[in-house]
Amino acid sequence: MTGDLLRAFGQRVRILRAERGLTQQQLADAIGLTRTSVTNIEAGRQETLATTLVRLATALDVVPGALLDGLDGTAPAAMPWLELARAVTAAEREHRTRAESCWRAHDVMAAVRLRGIADGLARARDLHAEVVAATKGGDGRG
Repeated sequence: MTGDLLRAFGQRVRILRAERGLTQQQLADAIGLTRTSVTNIEAGRQETLATTLVRLATALDVVPGALLDGLDGTAPAAMPWLELARAVTAAEREHRTRAESCWRAHDVMAAVRLRGIADGLARARDLHAEVVAATKGGDGRG
């Protein structure tokens, strides 16, 4: 990657990390790197391997292409399906959070019901991602 590309990539990682409320240390722990490495990636001083890119995307809850799309100065590809995936992920997290609260309150029936809904949302999101990948040639662009 060139210097400008590294800086743009790092800025995108920093923005996504901040949007998700993660510290550099939390992101580093999630992807198996040191906090210093995350700092260097965000500052555009460290190149990123493909495996690290995938781990970053997973930790930041985006597809790997979303980390790179448009960094070369071209317009990012339209990905309307991404908003659907984000909405489903948000709903899944909300149901899991509510299920945990129910468990703590010893409301087992509600906890099981909410956990089932969250699991169903996760499965629907995963199936949607598979369909999008197969339909759009693997990168989800349309």
